[in-house]
Amino acid sequence: MTGRVWRALLLAAAMIPSAHGQFELFLVEGNAELPAPPVYDFGSLYTGESASARFRLRNTSAAAAALDVLAVAGAGFTLDGPALPLTLDPQKSADFTVRFSAADTGTYSAALRSVGISVLLTVTVLPRLTYQPLGAGPVDFGTVVRGSSMVRHFTIENQTALILTVPAIAVQGSDFALSGPSPSGALLQPHQTSGFDVRFTPTAAGARGGSLVIGDRTYPLTGTGADPPLPKPQLVIDLTQQASAQQGVITVRFAAPAQTSGSGTVTMDGPADPAMGFASGGRTATFTFSPGDTQAAMPFQTGTTAGTLTFTAQLGGATDRQTVTIPAAPVGITATQAVRSPGSIEVRVTGFDNTRTVGALTFTFYDAAGSPVAPGAIRADATADFARYFQTSDLGGVFLLRAVFPVTGDASGINTFEVQLTNSAGTARTARTAF
Repeated sequence: MTGRVWRALLLAAAMIPSAHGQFELFLVEGNAELPAPPVYDFGSLYTGESASARFRLRNTSAAAAALDVLAVAGAGFTLDGPALPLTLDPQKSADFTVRFSAADTGTYSAALRSVGISVLLTVTVLPRLTYQPLGAGPVDFGTVVRGSSMVRHFTIENQTALILTVPAIAVQGSDFALSGPSPSGALLQPHQTSGFDVRFTPTAAGARGGSLVIGDRTYPLTGTGADPPLPKPQLVIDLTQQASAQQGVITVRFAAPAQTSGSGTVTMDGPADPAMGFASGGRTATFTFSPGDTQAAMPFQTGTTAGTLTFTAQLGGATDRQTVTIPAAPVGITATQAVRSPGSIEVRVTGFDNTRTVGALTFTFYDAAGSPVAPGAIRADATADFARYFQTSDLGGVFLLRAVFPVTGDASGINTFEVQLTNSAGTARTARTAF
């Protein structure tokens, strides 16, 4: 064959389109794209574990190229990739994943092939102990109240035909800890079992996390901390007499001793009356409690107006309600006084009318011997006057009565007096009061 013939053959070979070199294989790790090595090692696994690697085929030529070969051949290896055939434009790529899992120990290999590309995949499966309930996901200890604990038991089993050593066992995370002895370093015969416990004690409310480290493997631990429940309130009213102008105590008793610190409120609803409310002031009282407390008490006053008092305790989402009825009553008299001057006498009566209906008044004056002074009982109808007063007053049933009487003659002969006041509930009389 002449040199000219060789040159023709070489020229013809150069004109044949080559599929080789159009594709390059890369290993994808996160956002990084690295050239795939000729041998890729998945590393060491234990029986029951799996591994995967993500690859990328890129058309690095200036023309579209057909991808019609993409396969992996080897026990335990599988490929998850695009449907073939596939045409990739210049610089376009196709991703695929190779996965491995095997139940038996040993060294495994497989050939990863594509157009003009061949990579050897290797992996080693080692014997190991089996741990329950460890799996792919985290071990969840559930919801546990702060101050309490949840213990989960983990079983170690040697399911192989070899004698295996229990690796070092440790727990990380402030809310998780080993509970009891650890079998680390123990030898387990084939089909022999052992175990250990992990305790979850949340230090705060919300999601909590930790990890269980067994040898060269780490397993996530999760749990949720919850605040202790607030005690349920039960109202008890201590009121010696259900009447106006009385002092009582409202007690919030807890269904169980408090497990945590907190606070709640008690509100008092009733007629508009500034004298009606808690000793601390107003119609709402706040109480606080600490762990172990069983009750909280608040003094209150019934005021000067008849009606129904409603007490409501609010503690978290729980409430309790109690009522007290203050019945209508004759006028309550708190003070009497008289001022004597030449030609007149002024009588003052301080009191409260919880019906706000006082009207009929009777005044009687007495001399030194205790006999009524003429003309005797002096009656007056003050219904309209009291009605106008109560209509504009914001003092509940409280009133001050001032009555002035002209005196003919020597007023010094009048020594004492009495006043009788009548409302819708009855009649009240003052004590005989001296000037």
